[in-house]
Amino acid sequence: MQSSVGRSEQDGGAKEGFGEDSKKSLLQSVDEELLTRGHRSSLADLEDRLAYTAYDTLPAGPRPVPPPRKPKPPSPPSSRMDNELAVPEVSLAKPEDEESSEGVTESDGEDETPDRDGTLRPGAVASPPADHVQPPEIPPRPWRQQENGTLKHNGNSTADLPPIVPPRRSKMAQQKPTLPASECVINGLPPTPQVHMGACFSKVFNGCPLTIYCSASWVHPEKRDQIVLIGAEEGIYSLNLNEIHEATMELLYPRRTSWIYVIKDIMMSLSGKNSALYRHDLVMLHGKAQGRLSLPLKGKLERIMPKKYAMTVKVPDTKGCSRCSVVRNPYNGFRYLCGALPDSIFLMQWYDPLNKFMLLKNFNCTVPSPLKVFELFISPDCEYPLVCIGVGLLSRTQLKFDHINLNSASSWQYEMTPVNLQADVVYVSQIDRDTIIVCYDNVVKVVNMQGRLKSNRKQAAELHFDFNVEHLVCLQDSVLAFYKHGMQGRSFRANEVGCGSSVDEVTQEICDKTRIFRVLGSDRVVALESRPADESAAASNLYILTGHENSYG
Repeated sequence: MQSSVGRSEQDGGAKEGFGEDSKKSLLQSVDEELLTRGHRSSLADLEDRLAYTAYDTLPAGPRPVPPPRKPKPPSPPSSRMDNELAVPEVSLAKPEDEESSEGVTESDGEDETPDRDGTLRPGAVASPPADHVQPPEIPPRPWRQQENGTLKHNGNSTADLPPIVPPRRSKMAQQKPTLPASECVINGLPPTPQVHMGACFSKVFNGCPLTIYCSASWVHPEKRDQIVLIGAEEGIYSLNLNEIHEATMELLYPRRTSWIYVIKDIMMSLSGKNSALYRHDLVMLHGKAQGRLSLPLKGKLERIMPKKYAMTVKVPDTKGCSRCSVVRNPYNGFRYLCGALPDSIFLMQWYDPLNKFMLLKNFNCTVPSPLKVFELFISPDCEYPLVCIGVGLLSRTQLKFDHINLNSASSWQYEMTPVNLQADVVYVSQIDRDTIIVCYDNVVKVVNMQGRLKSNRKQAAELHFDFNVEHLVCLQDSVLAFYKHGMQGRSFRANEVGCGSSVDEVTQEICDKTRIFRVLGSDRVVALESRPADESAAASNLYILTGHENSYG
């Protein structure tokens, strides 16, 4: 049943559809107000033309168009209230068919589409879409930058494939390539060509007033500067070979030091008036000497710091230590440090995670005093090294090593060679599994672990010099013998039969009768000091041996 308000407008007059006593609804009141203001159509006339639930909403993605629905037969409204509460459907898009539907009159010059502000204009009726019209396709998505690369989304495809995960790098490829030792850059003295007879002494410091006992070398891990460490009566000093032009040495530790050994960035030393074993952090000591530490560690503050962060730590129970020696076991890679006390010998092993030597054993035994020889030998049959404390001369081809076996569980007693048979040994060192080099007087011998002379047709087992050797440096197939006026090198290679030349050929030679030379250390860098021959109390000059070759020919 149509609304009485709508019929009254078409007939040209308003008729009363309700009694005065009946209450008007909100929709009816709005309709009357619109008609009063000049609207030509009633809201009730749109009821039959708009079916709000008959339209499909715009799909979120591309999908097949559903088949058209069958039109429902018009059914009269069940009640007057249903007609009044019918809500028309409004479309913001302009209908394709601009002609008005049946029963709807067009207004002259008025737009039938909604305003831009979204208000509804009279006569704005949207026709239902045709069956063959499909909803517009969603445009393709733009390119997106992914973490693993660029992925393009195709709008025509029904599903986007996930990006391809790149293959994982192997653990070996992730490791940083390590440079060979020959390519590691070290800032020090300029390289000297290693040629035959090319050894020379390069002066690095002029007029040193220190009383020097030992030396070692160290490469700074950050700057890669080559530094010579000097143990003297006045303390431990450092000399940077990359800053020789400054001609300065920096004090690292102000106590008397007679022995130093460097492993990684840790320095072990025998320091103090009553010498004891100390452990030093070289990076911290060097930074403190140059004033680069943010906190000045002096006085009481340095004493209360934990030992883990201290620059210098005294190894407990090492007071009175007179000699120390370090050796590396080639069979298991362990590194041992052994020290001689007045009534015992202690053995320590390097522990890499803690970056220090740890105590293994303490052996109660009495060592001779003064102790001229204190070296460690490695035997493949023993877990711990053997301590050599003397060398005896039994014959021209036979030597006897006086050693203490630290692998014994019951007793560490030893038998010393009689004093009249003991050799005044200058140098003794194990260079191979069953090869030991011994130097005394002017002779250098190559023997096995039992002290027997080793000789063959390709290599000499005994070298003789024209002077008494004071220090020996072993190279690959030759030795450098130092004496007070210089240095001489000889090769172990035996010449072929019929050449007519001597067996021990001279490979290097330096001689200066006006000066007296003394070797300070030869761990990695051979450091020497020299004084004028006629002024033994004068300040010394410091030199570095360069240009010597390991092998030639």
